Parts: sequence; C-alpha cells; structure tokens
Amino acid sequence: MNPEKSALEQLEDMLKEFWRQLARPSIIAARHAEFLIEPKIFIGDKLHPEILKLLTLNYLANTSRQDSGTGNNIEVSTEKIVIKNQKGKPVVIIRDQEIVQQFLAQQA
Repeated sequence: MNPEKSALEQLEDMLKEFWRQLARPSIIAARHAEFLIEPKIFIGDKLHPEILKLLTLNYLANTSRQDSGTGNNIEVSTEKIVIKNQKGKPVVIIRDQEIVQQFLAQQA
C-alpha cells in the first residue's frame, strides 16, 4: 500500500481489486485497446450496491454453521438474513430472495 494515499483511497483500491477478482468485470474491446468497466466504489457516502452485494455473498460463503442462528452473528429466516455486529446490532439486512434461498440451501 502506498503511504501517501489516504485510508479512504486505500480502501477504494482494495475494493476495486476485490471487485475485479469476483465480479467478472465487463471489458469493451476496441480496435487497438480494451477498456475495463468499473463501478464507482462510493456513491455519495454509501457503498455501491453491487460491491456491497459481492462483499455480503463472500461473507456468507465463508460463514460456518455456528455463526447462524438466533443470538449469534447471523439471523436467518425464510424472508431475510440479518448480519449483526458483535454487540448484536443489525449491520446488514438482506431481503434478496435469491441470496436468502442460496444461503439456506448452503446451510442444509
């Protein structure tokens, strides 16, 4: 990491690299050049929804059975997944049924 960059710029660089590795980015091929289409990392003060979705899917894919269940880091029901911080406060609520069903199938 470059010490001259701010922490936010370093975070953006790491998220861009994460996105390049997992999202299968679009490449536009021109006659003598190729262009990689990248999302803007932050939209205002919010993380880009596609990057947030990738982070969430990656987190859920690496979550063990003991993490899920009432009172732990992840609360799962048929309509949503709630990811909580260590104090039990919800950090992310996922209502995307494709992700919920995929997680439930993975846990079965």
